[in-house]
Amino acid sequence: MQKYQTFWPRFCAGFIDGLVFLPLSFVDSFLSAPERPPVIIIVWSGIIYSSYWLYSVLLHSRYGQTLGKMAMKIKVLDVSEARIPSFRQAFLRDIGYIVLNTLSLAYLVYLVLAGEYVAGAEISSLPGRILMWASLGWFFLEIVTMATNEKRRAFHDFIAGTVVIRNA
Repeated sequence: MQKYQTFWPRFCAGFIDGLVFLPLSFVDSFLSAPERPPVIIIVWSGIIYSSYWLYSVLLHSRYGQTLGKMAMKIKVLDVSEARIPSFRQAFLRDIGYIVLNTLSLAYLVYLVLAGEYVAGAEISSLPGRILMWASLGWFFLEIVTMATNEKRRAFHDFIAGTVVIRNA
């Protein structure tokens, strides 16, 4: 059905949502520089690592949409299609991202506290590469799942009991 044909609008919505966070990336390159005091790096990293999933969870549970989804005229609903997701459902939609982000943050904090933090260290070491490959695997799981069912539900939609539809 046409209302479930949301792959490209979702893709574009993700791009738009990324633009929302673009100003933070400029601040990030300054505050996460290895020459900053460890406390600054750790506190800032906690903010930056959680900002996107908090944005996603809060907006999906309040409006059923992020700014990108609003612009692309798509909406996340409970699988019944009668209401927007609850906070629990919105949280579960992002659980894979939240877990991977939390593990990445924990590893970054370890590097900082151990005095091993240098630019790019969190992705150039074995644990960093494992987390990167896990993130890539999650992404492909999402795409394959979305491509193989009638309602175009991604893996996170099955976990949360949600579906994305076109907003008429």
